Amino acid sequence: MPEASASGASSSQNDASARNRREHNQGNQERKYTAEQKAAVLRIRRCQPTAFYEILELQKTCTDGEIKKAYRKLSLLTHPDKNGHEHADEAFKMVARAFSVLGDKEKRDKYDRFGTDPDSRFASAQAHAAQNPFAGFAGRRAAGGGGGGPGWGAEEISPEEMFARFFGGGGFGGPFGGGFDGGPQFVFNFGGPGVRVHQFGGPRPRARPRNPGQEEPASVWGNIVGLLPIILLILWPLLSSIFSGIASSTPSTPSMVFDEPHPPLYTMERTMPHFKVKYYLNPADVHSYSQSKLSSLDKKAEVVLVQQLRIKCENEMAHKQQLRNAAQGWFFQDPDKMELANTFEMPACRRLNALGV
Repeated sequence: MPEASASGASSSQNDASARNRREHNQGNQERKYTAEQKAAVLRIRRCQPTAFYEILELQKTCTDGEIKKAYRKLSLLTHPDKNGHEHADEAFKMVARAFSVLGDKEKRDKYDRFGTDPDSRFASAQAHAAQNPFAGFAGRRAAGGGGGGPGWGAEEISPEEMFARFFGGGGFGGPFGGGFDGGPQFVFNFGGPGVRVHQFGGPRPRARPRNPGQEEPASVWGNIVGLLPIILLILWPLLSSIFSGIASSTPSTPSMVFDEPHPPLYTMERTMPHFKVKYYLNPADVHSYSQSKLSSLDKKAEVVLVQQLRIKCENEMAHKQQLRNAAQGWFFQDPDKMELANTFEMPACRRLNALGV
């Protein structure tokens, strides 16, 4: 009888143990946490979602090793499987998000320069992230880590699997030291219900199971970007012809000469309204001009005259300077050449002064 009782007691203990294991797997057991775990969760949740250094309790001058050490400590403190606090999962995600930015050299550099989440694309996404920093990451592409090189892959895994892989694949019981210096290296980006991991080296992460026949939803913006070269190839000739037609339809200023007629072409005399200078046109060029258009042409002629005089004046001043330089010589000044330079006539410059320009 004592043996039967002992056997019955052992059976009852096994049943209770199995029942406890089932309740643990179903998440029905009482959630417990230590004072240190609670303090860590509350401190992290008081931080702004993008205050990554504050979340990991680091300075901006910290090293890569200090970032990994801080992530190891805080991820163990806040992991929902070990910390039963109701907000542990939220704190755990904030810690992992901070590490995914600070642990990537390119993203950390952008964050240090701009102080914003380097994965943010639009202001609307930033506003949404300010309210719920863990939503809306599913459609966000990884911006750092030099993705696309040989040996890189991108798969979605759960935060728990990411945590287990980071700590050497052994979960809480694995060799934590191996998660930082050996084995596959990861860059983490959060995305909706899971975490997007970019792996370099080692075996590829296990993909999240999908329903049979389910395909990735196509990105409308991605399709537009892909078709952009074809669209430009089609529209470019059309735009070129439109703009060239506009340019060709714009009337140009007819040719003109100043002060004296040049027969047989430039014989039609006009007078500028302000300078009172006569200029001459080819009658064939302006036979269709109205009186108002001819008056506008008179004003345009003044602009053309000033432009031509300025070009000539600049050439005259440059030539005069050349004469002066030649008169200086290597050792002694040549008085004859200097006299020639000083008496050099500059009619265009003199006329500009006379016109008050």
